[in-house]
Amino acid sequence: MTSMLDMEKTFSVYIRHQSHPLAVKMLSSEDAIPAAAKLPLRDFGVPFALCQAIGLSRKEGLCIALDRESLSCPIALAGLGFVRPEEFLSGKYPLAPINQAVEARRNIAESLPRFPFGRYRSILIAPIGAADFEPDVIVFYGSSVQVMRLIQAAVFASGEGLTSRSMGTGGCLLPIVAPILEGACKYGVPGNGDRRLGLVADGELAFAMPKNRFEEVVAGLKLSHEGKQTYPINPGYMKLEYRMPPSYAELRKALIERS
Repeated sequence: MTSMLDMEKTFSVYIRHQSHPLAVKMLSSEDAIPAAAKLPLRDFGVPFALCQAIGLSRKEGLCIALDRESLSCPIALAGLGFVRPEEFLSGKYPLAPINQAVEARRNIAESLPRFPFGRYRSILIAPIGAADFEPDVIVFYGSSVQVMRLIQAAVFASGEGLTSRSMGTGGCLLPIVAPILEGACKYGVPGNGDRRLGLVADGELAFAMPKNRFEEVVAGLKLSHEGKQTYPINPGYMKLEYRMPPSYAELRKALIERS
């Protein structure tokens, strides 16, 4: 398997990330938490939201572990399977937006990916360059064009498009829970909490790949770069006529002739 250091080097060359890509692992036993990991209640005296822990890890380089007691966000508690989800799924609690109908809140809660209750006890988050564990998923936050490059890498081998969904909330769950459950790469729109507590910028999106896709995405990133899908992208709109590559011109001609 591609090492985390090699993956970070690949990202540095082809993506030029401005914050740390993250290694995330779900733990079924608290004994598996590394000694160097920061525990919010022990080390900071307060519980963290999941989006807050993600922000601190990718911005400050911290390794953070969260369990039921140290996780402050009820949406993340339910989504990670640390608590029974029935109260959250009921929709009766006025979460933002506070003026939304109960049925709509129920639909959103049901739509968010979640692990079965009790499968995991805690979550471990660290920058990929400092992770001394094998992650279940790698999560990347970056500009829309950086995420586009990762999508291109993910579909390079098969040509099959990625699917994703967003409700504008629970954005921290989408790139963690869904890729692990489905074994597929995902992209997502961060929610309010990501932006308020995780310091996600206005133009940033999320991309995630489960461990069974690591090798494929890294290879696809290199190969698609060789195939002229590069970052940064040089704009062509300054020219009066943008000359398409020969294969594009041939396809255009064939389409017109057959029409």
